[in-house]
This record gives sequence, structure tokens and C-alpha cells, in this order.
Amino acid sequence: MSDVWERLQSVATESLDLMWYEFAKEGRESAIFAPLGAYPGAASWLAGCMAMADDCIVRKLAAMLIGWVDHPRAIEQLSTMLRHERQAFAADPLTANSVGEDIMFAATRWTASSHPEVADAGRQVLAGMIRDALTGTPWNTANWATANLYRATNRSHDILREIDTVMDEHLKGQEFFRKAVTAVRGGDRETLAKLATPPGPPEVLASDDPNFAQVSKLWAAVAAAEQTLQQ
Repeated sequence: MSDVWERLQSVATESLDLMWYEFAKEGRESAIFAPLGAYPGAASWLAGCMAMADDCIVRKLAAMLIGWVDHPRAIEQLSTMLRHERQAFAADPLTANSVGEDIMFAATRWTASSHPEVADAGRQVLAGMIRDALTGTPWNTANWATANLYRATNRSHDILREIDTVMDEHLKGQEFFRKAVTAVRGGDRETLAKLATPPGPPEVLASDDPNFAQVSKLWAAVAAAEQTLQQ
């Protein structure tokens, strides 16, 4: 690994607590991650590294970050993250669900991408979470995934049509998901609109923010790593 990538890894590691406690827990993670998305190669690499962490908080941050990487080179990342959390679910459903929530939000953001490959990748992750919920992995955000996929595709995705034939036994213990399924079956757009969680705009980090210097170090490290990919 070259010095520039080691530098990125080092700065990201020392920034993890800041990312979580000062930004993500306050719902301000976009202030850090949206600018990182402008460097798709380096940001995707960083998110991929973070997604393999044992600490679920780091994996949550990885999913938050990748949601802001609006570039075709990132399209395998979310499906890989979902597979990882699917495997983790059996042993630790609580933390897997927590990470899954951020995967769902990231996938929803991708569905609005102007890049067809990115938008499709987002739709497929949402569909995967819905299919999981029907077959034994009850993501607690499957209701939002359903409403968001409905909104993104106007119910044109196959999984939303398949819902019409789902047996009620597959929805046992998933009351919020059941509500979304019932709305899809009945064409209840009003309920689905209330359940949907469309992505919001990024927050801009002010230069006088007390965390600006550390965040700027992270931005600079990602930019430097990205530059090596252009050479």
C-alpha cells in the first residue's frame, strides 16, 4: 500500500469518533460524506474497508458514506454490504438491523441517481431487503424499503408485483412491513407516501465549525488518494 492510501486509512481511523459522535448521531453525516462522494474511487475504497469492520458503528458509517458516492464504480458496494449483514443477522439481528437501516437509506439515495447503473443498483438493494423479509431475514426497515422502492419505480419492480401473492404467514411478526405490503396490494399511494423516506439535501460544513480542521484533513486525504487513480 502506498503512502497516500496509508495516510487516508490513518486519517479516517482517527476521525471515526468524530464522524459518529459529532455528525452521524446528530444527523449531520452528509456534511462530511457528501464532499467525499466527489472522489468516487477513494471514497469507495474507504467505505469498503470500513464495511468489513467488526464494530457495527464503523459499518454504519460505511453505508452512510457509500450512499453519497454517486458513481458507477461504486455500484457493487451496497450489495456487498447487504450480503455481509445478511450473514451477520442470524448471530446478531440487533446490530445487523442497525447497519441495514443505513444500507436502506443509502440505496434509496442511489435510486435518485442520474447514472442508470447507480439507480438500478439502489433499486436492487431495496428489492433484496424486501425479498429477505419475505424469506426469513426480517429487516426492521423493510416497510421503508417497500415504500421507497414503490416511489422510485411507480410499482414497476417485479418484487412489488410478487407481493400480491405473498402468504400472510411470511409476514408474521412484521407488522410495519405488513402495513406496507397491504398498501402496495391496495394501491394505497397515500399510505406509501407517508411511509417513504426520500433523501434530503446535504448539509454544508461551515468553515468556523470546531471540527472543520479535522474534517478537512479527511477530505484532503481522500482527494490525494483519488489523484493517484488518475495517473
